[in-house]
Amino acid sequence: MKLSVASLFLLFSSLVLSQIQLDNQFGEWTGIEHVAASDGSPFVKTAITSNMDWLYLHIQFTNEVGLDENILPNEYFLLLDLDDDVTTGVNYASQGLGVDLLLNFASRQAIRYTGGSGVESLNEVGMRSSPTYSSKEFEIAFKRNMLGEMGENMRYMWYDGDSQTGFPSDGMAHSPNESFAPWIPSSIERSEGTLSRVAFWNMNNRMDETPAKAAMERILQAVSPDIIGLSEVSNVSANYVRNLLNDWVPLEDGESWNVVKDDYDLMVASKGAVLSSHASVYRQFPVVVEANSAWQVPMLFTSSHLKCCGGNSNEAQRQSEADEYMAFLRDAINGEGNGPVLSPNAPIVYGGDLNMVGLDNPIQTLVTGDISNESANGPDFAPDWDGTSLTEWAVLQSDHPFDYTWTSSSLSSEWIPGKLDYIITSDATADYKGGFVVRTDAMSTARLSELGLLSTDALDASDHFIVVADLGLGNLIGFQPDSDSDGIYDAVDNCVAVANSAQGDFNDDGVGDACSDSDGDGLSDELELNVYNTDPLASDTNQNGVLDGLELCLCESSGNCPGDITNDLVVSVADLLALLGLFGATC
Repeated sequence: MKLSVASLFLLFSSLVLSQIQLDNQFGEWTGIEHVAASDGSPFVKTAITSNMDWLYLHIQFTNEVGLDENILPNEYFLLLDLDDDVTTGVNYASQGLGVDLLLNFASRQAIRYTGGSGVESLNEVGMRSSPTYSSKEFEIAFKRNMLGEMGENMRYMWYDGDSQTGFPSDGMAHSPNESFAPWIPSSIERSEGTLSRVAFWNMNNRMDETPAKAAMERILQAVSPDIIGLSEVSNVSANYVRNLLNDWVPLEDGESWNVVKDDYDLMVASKGAVLSSHASVYRQFPVVVEANSAWQVPMLFTSSHLKCCGGNSNEAQRQSEADEYMAFLRDAINGEGNGPVLSPNAPIVYGGDLNMVGLDNPIQTLVTGDISNESANGPDFAPDWDGTSLTEWAVLQSDHPFDYTWTSSSLSSEWIPGKLDYIITSDATADYKGGFVVRTDAMSTARLSELGLLSTDALDASDHFIVVADLGLGNLIGFQPDSDSDGIYDAVDNCVAVANSAQGDFNDDGVGDACSDSDGDGLSDELELNVYNTDPLASDTNQNGVLDGLELCLCESSGNCPGDITNDLVVSVADLLALLGLFGATC
C-alpha cells in the first residue's frame, strides 16, 4: 500500500509540476530538482521540466542580466543536445555535448546544427521568456514542435563565453514528459468582491479600421470593463471613441461613456464621471474619475505608454518618464504641486504599454517610489497609503499559462513575444481580485463560441492583447484619519491639528477659525469671534495701540482658580480655546 500511494503521489506531482506558468513568479519551480553551481560561477542554479507541448527551463545568474539585450553585455549561450547523442550536432566549445541547437541570447539568434538551415530567430524555435527586462532569474519555454526532433532523452547546458564556463559541467539530462496537465481556462466573469473592472489596451492605431473595429467590439462586449486606458490612439478623437463605446458597450438609461484624450496618443474612457485630467505628465495620462462609490473617494487612473525599445537613450528616457510620474504621484498624495490633491486612501491604478525591455529600473521606480534622478524629481517615497510599495500584478492569459501581452506577426522577427502591458495598483486600497489577458488564438472552439469571439479577434484588433483586472476594496478602505479626534476626517477638516467639529470659517478662506489668525494679533479667529468679541480682521480692535492678543493676555490672573484663563470662575472649553489662542504671545 505504501508503494502504491507513493507511486500515485509521484505521478500526481509530475502532472502538476509539468504545468509551469511563465509569469515572473518562480514558486512552482521550488518542487523541481535543481542543479547548483559552484562558488565563483556566473550561474547559481538551473532546472528543467516539460509537458507534451513545452520544454521549460529555470535559470538563476549571479549578476543581473538583460537576457536578450546588450544593455548589460553578456556572452550567455544555451546548448541543446536534443537526442543526448554526442555523435550528432557539434561539440560546441569542446563542452562534450552533441549540440543540435544553440541559442545566442545577446544576438537573439538560434543556430540549428542538425536538421536545419543555420541561423534562425528565437521566434522560429518557439522561445518564450519571463521577465522581458533585466533580472537575475528567468523562466524560459520552448515550443517542442519548433525545437526539432527530440529523442527519448535530451541534455542541455548553459555556457558563458566570457569565462568559458559550462554549467552544469556535463550538461543536465532530461527525459521529455509526454504527460500533460491541461491548463484550465480562467473565467472572465467578474471576480467576487469586484467594484471596478479596469482594462488597458494598446490599440496600434487601428480604431478607424473596419476589420479591427469588429474584433474590438466583440472583445469589449465579452470583457465589459468599467474604465479603460487606451494607448496608440493618436489618429482618432475622444468623441470618436466615445461614440464607438456607446454603440459597442451601451450604458443603462442612455448614459454616455466619458472619454478624455491627452495631447498625443493616450485616452481614458470611464463609465463614471471624469473629474480632472492631467496631460502635462509626459507619455502618461493621469485622470481622476468617479469609480464605485464603495471606495468613498475618487480613483486616480493613469493610462501610460512609456518610451519604446532598447539603446541607452531610450533606456534613459523610459526611466525619466517613470521618475516624472512618481514625482506627480508623490505630490498628489501630499497635496503639493500643481496637480490633483488625492483624498486619503484614494485607489491608485496605473498601467498600459510600459515597453519594459532592457533594464528593470523603470518598473522598480513605478512600484517602489525609488526615484532615480532625485535632483530633478524630488525624494523617494512610499507610494501606497499603508507606507509600502505599489503592487504590479502577474496577470496571465485566460486560456494559456503565459503572461506575454505583445507578439509579432512574423516568426522571423528578432523579438520574441513579451509582457509589455502592465497593471499596478495601491493594493492597500485597490486590491486585485482577479484578471486575465485576452488571447483568442489560444482559445478552444467551444470557448470562443461561449464568449462570442473569433480565434483571430485579438490579433485582428491589435498587436497587443487587452489586459483586464478586477479591483475591490483593500484593507485600508473605510479608514479615514482624524488627527485631532473631532469627528471630521483629515481629508475634509479645515483644521487638521485643532479640534473644531463645527468647522467654522467666517471668511471662507479654507482655513478653520480655530487655527486661523487672520489679523496676526496672536488670537485665533475663533477666540475673537466667540470669546472676546473682538474683530478677527483688526489686530487692534479698540485702536489703542496695543495688539488684541497682548491686551487680552490673562497671564496676571489672580490664580485663585487654576486653569480659569477666561476669569469666569469655570474651567471650560473656552479656557482651552483661550490658551490655544495665546500661543506665541508675550505677556
